[in-house]
Amino acid sequence: MSDECKRIKRAFETAESALIVSHLDPDGDSIGSMLALGRILSNLGLEADYYSEDGVPKVYRFLPWADRVCNRVAPDKSYDLVITVDASDIKRLGNKIVLSEVGKLIINIDHHPDNTNFGSINCVHLTSSTAELIYKLAKYFELKIDTEMAKCLYVALITDTGNFRYENTSKETFLMAAELIEAGISTHEISTKIYDTRTVPMIKLFAAAMGTLETSENQKAAWVTVTQEMLQKYACRSEQLVGLVDHIRSIAGVEVAMLFREEKDGVVKVNFRSKDKVNVSEIAQKFNGGGHVKASGAVFHEPIEAVKAKVIAEVLRHPS
Repeated sequence: MSDECKRIKRAFETAESALIVSHLDPDGDSIGSMLALGRILSNLGLEADYYSEDGVPKVYRFLPWADRVCNRVAPDKSYDLVITVDASDIKRLGNKIVLSEVGKLIINIDHHPDNTNFGSINCVHLTSSTAELIYKLAKYFELKIDTEMAKCLYVALITDTGNFRYENTSKETFLMAAELIEAGISTHEISTKIYDTRTVPMIKLFAAAMGTLETSENQKAAWVTVTQEMLQKYACRSEQLVGLVDHIRSIAGVEVAMLFREEKDGVVKVNFRSKDKVNVSEIAQKFNGGGHVKASGAVFHEPIEAVKAKVIAEVLRHPS
């Protein structure tokens, strides 16, 4: 990625303003990469703004600079640079921001295989996470990775590799993690903040969601459903449930797992996970979603039962 780094370096050196943008329904990689990149820009003398249409999930708000992330851009505001992180397609950024209106130059930094290369500069590589690309940028700029930047990068790394369990984990991933630990982070503290802070209502909601478990006739596909009524009953937010789909994937014999989440205003979000035989990115793309071969998502604007019917039918068309 040396050629891209050179172009990015020139863009960073000539810009006087920058906006870093995460994708909808942001995960740890998107938030961690965004904040770490902001630290890189700050070290280079350029203070960036941060934008996420859906804000920062509560579980990641302990990260440094997370309180600077906004969910709106002033109508008359424009930037020399707009940098998108962890977004495979411009549609993944939401409909409240039009990149061509707010940015003169678009830099697209991502690791998804289905990236549409929508940027003026595209730094797209199949690494474990977008954080791995941000880390390589920091190394290219010969910047010291301090504890705060390391914390952001580590959160991004562990959440996108499933704590180093997924196939996207490589030797380079572990070498990067080792350097982040050397920078002074506490892996125990970070893991505790992400994975050990569930409340009693959240556990009750998990139990209720598990009670909706359904499977295909051959039990190769399994799914759970969370409605607005359930969320309101337990006073929880939909974003707190994303990890639930990984539990469904863990069922012996299941090849495709799905989580159907009913949001407000008629929005339904679907999270897909797979094991070895099904490319769920292809399934998500049929519904204008996307992601990875084994972890993808899509957003719908129709009733949840209609969404379930069409999505499950599509999944069952794929041999597993």
